[in-house]
Amino acid sequence: MSDSVINFVLKTLNLSETGVTSQLLFGQASARQYFRIKCSAQTYVVMKLPEGFASKAEEITKIADGFVLNEPAFLNVQRYLDSLSIRVPQVLGIDAPQGFILLEDLGDKTLEACIQNADGEFKIFYYKKAIDALLRLQTQTAAHPDTACVAFHKNFTFDLLKWELNHFKEFGLEDRLSLKLTAAEAKLFDAQANDISRRITELPQGFVHRDFQSRNLMLSGYEFYLIDFQDALMGPVLYDLVALLRDSYVTFTAEETRSLINYYTESLPPNHPYAGRPNDVTRDFNLITLHRKLKDTGRFQFIATVKNNPSFLPHVPLSLAYVRNALLALPDYEPLQKMLAQHLKELE
Repeated sequence: MSDSVINFVLKTLNLSETGVTSQLLFGQASARQYFRIKCSAQTYVVMKLPEGFASKAEEITKIADGFVLNEPAFLNVQRYLDSLSIRVPQVLGIDAPQGFILLEDLGDKTLEACIQNADGEFKIFYYKKAIDALLRLQTQTAAHPDTACVAFHKNFTFDLLKWELNHFKEFGLEDRLSLKLTAAEAKLFDAQANDISRRITELPQGFVHRDFQSRNLMLSGYEFYLIDFQDALMGPVLYDLVALLRDSYVTFTAEETRSLINYYTESLPPNHPYAGRPNDVTRDFNLITLHRKLKDTGRFQFIATVKNNPSFLPHVPLSLAYVRNALLALPDYEPLQKMLAQHLKELE
C-alpha cells in the first residue's frame, strides 16, 4: 500500500525523487485510511477510500429524489463548501480506480489537541472560534443552497433518527449489558423513541456537517478547517452545535456550556431561524442531545462488538452523563429516564 500511495503522489505532483516517506495516520472509527507523505520538504495527506467509495457504516441514510452521485461524497461536498469560502482541505489530485485523494496537509492540531493543556479561558476562546466557524457554515449554506451537492438530497428523516435510537437499544443497552428488554420496556422505549424522532424532524432544518466536533476541526493558520464532512445532509439546525458542545471526547462544565450556548445565540444573524429565541435554542439543544448521545453510546458499543475496536468505550460514561443532563431538562421523557435508569446507573 505504501509504495502505491507514494507513486500516486509523485505522479500527481509530477515529481521524480527518492527518499519519499509514507506514514499511516490514525483514522478513528472511519473505514477510510490516511497517509502523510513527505517529499520535496513538503508534506501531503492521501485519503484512501474504502471499496466502492462508500462508508461501511450500517446506516439507512439514503439519497432521495433520483439524484445520482457519480463521485465520492467527500469530493462533492468539498467542492461545494470550498465554493462558499468555507475552510476545507484543498484537493490536489485524484486516482479514482485506486480510491486515492491527495489533500493539502493541515497538520495535527485538532480542536481537541488545542485544549488539552489549555486553561478555562483559552478553552472558551478556542470554542468561540469553533462556533464562529459553525455560524459561517450555517449562514453560507442557508444563503447559497446548491442541488449539485449531495447533502441537499439527504435528510435526517424520521426513519434515520428512529434507526439510530434503535441502534442504541440494540448495542448500547442490550449488547453492552447482556440483557433483553421486557416486552413492556421495549414498548415504552419504542413510543418515546418515536416521539423524540418526530419532534426532531419538526425543528428548523438546514445544512448539517453531522460530526462537527473536536476531532474534525483542524487549526491551521489561525483558522479552523472542517474535515470528515462527507456525510453532510439536511437536518436540525442545532445538530452541529450539539455535536460540538456535547462532544464525547471533551468534558464541559454546566457554566461553560451555558456560556457557549449564549455566545452562539447572541451571535446569530437576524435571518437565522433561532435568532431572538434563546429559550427555544436551549430546549431544542437538549432534545437533540438526548438523541445524539444515545446514538453515540450505541455506536461506540457497536464498534467494539462488531468491529472489534474497544477504543471508544471509555467515552461511554461521558456520553451517558450528557444523556442524563438532557433527560433532567426534558420532563416529557421521564418514563424513558426511569426505565433506562433501572439498567444504567449513569442515568439514576
